[in-house]
Amino acid sequence: MRESRLRGGVRRALVIVGVALAVAVLNTGVASADGAVQLKSRLGDVCLDAPTGSWLSPVVINPCNGTDFQRWKLTADRQLESVAFPGECLNVHGESWWAHLQSCIDWISQQWTIQPNGQVTSDFGGCLAVLGGPAPGTWVSTRSCNPGAPDQEWDSVP
Repeated sequence: MRESRLRGGVRRALVIVGVALAVAVLNTGVASADGAVQLKSRLGDVCLDAPTGSWLSPVVINPCNGTDFQRWKLTADRQLESVAFPGECLNVHGESWWAHLQSCIDWISQQWTIQPNGQVTSDFGGCLAVLGGPAPGTWVSTRSCNPGAPDQEWDSVP
């Protein structure tokens, strides 16, 4: 009888430990998913950069340096919010428009999905793309999605 109660107590303890570990793992995943990242182009060591917070100023690529100008948060509304300019989000006015910062509002032009293949797709149409080579200051736009094109592929770097 006593042995049976002991086994039941051990089982309960193991279940509680298992649940606690599962909660800890899930909370860690949520925390890291909400963290700011750099979006590094697969063209080279260049990152998505918002050098000024001016309304409608183009977002460009520049050598990756880890500053807040190159750090972005993917919000619960799937917006890419600038860390350097809180309340300003990556925006496009349609496919083939240059990317720029604009006040974060619930617009389709500010909704993005980071795909498993590295493409960053806009709900408004197209994929985030570097307009030309990896030269510093090159503008970023949306273009028709072309899987495998390095100018449209990005890595999220913590």
